[in-house]
Amino acid sequence: METVNRILQEKITARIAPNKAVLIFGARRVGKTVMMRKIVDNYSGRTMMLNGEDYDTLALLENRSIANYRHLLDGIDLLAIDEAQNMPQIGSILKLIVDEIPGISVLASGSSSFDLLNKTGEPLVGRSTQFLLTLKSASNLNGNLNCSKELEHYAS
Repeated sequence: METVNRILQEKITARIAPNKAVLIFGARRVGKTVMMRKIVDNYSGRTMMLNGEDYDTLALLENRSIANYRHLLDGIDLLAIDEAQNMPQIGSILKLIVDEIPGISVLASGSSSFDLLNKTGEPLVGRSTQFLLTLKSASNLNGNLNCSKELEHYAS
């Protein structure tokens, strides 16, 4: 499983680009937060990681003005927002940041893919790449099935 996560992490990291957003969707407990932290920890530029469930994060981003975001994100290369689906108007917030903060990259995750996609979809058209993180990949399941068949063969 670690190999699959590493490959996906590399694909996500490769899509991080200035003035673009990368969105990670997935059910709860599939590893979105862990993966985001690894990406942020390994990122070569200056980063800021926020949590959309935190009231301080909501207060920081609530004032949707270019001046506020320029002040808040001055010198930041990568803004990462976990649990972004909990933030009202997250699509419009991310659009304003991506459009108006020169050189910034955005990484956002949400456990409720339909909520996050609905909230970010239209404002981020042409500005985002989306990834779906699942608990198990088809290749992992296939490997587990083959392993089970081999065990059955030896057990009989």
